[in-house]
Amino acid sequence: MSIQVSTRIDEATKQQFEKVCQAIGVSPSNALSMFIRGVINYNGIPFSVAIPPSAAPKLSRASTFGCMRGQFNMAEDFEAPLEEFGEYRE
Repeated sequence: MSIQVSTRIDEATKQQFEKVCQAIGVSPSNALSMFIRGVINYNGIPFSVAIPPSAAPKLSRASTFGCMRGQFNMAEDFEAPLEEFGEYRE
């Protein structure tokens, strides 16, 4: 048995949503059903929810990708076999 779920969105958003759904070949109802199933399967929102880049400068970020580049050096023999595991080598 199916039940109806409703939500309110503005007309422009609805039209854009319908246009995208049509382009990918699914009905808006099926797209929303897929989203709901994704939430259930993922046990949360099935995609990253992030602050838009336009709002990001207002926040203090703890670190940036690559910010520690050059701060650490890897030993030349880092990938060499460890003596402790010698008995497991072929």
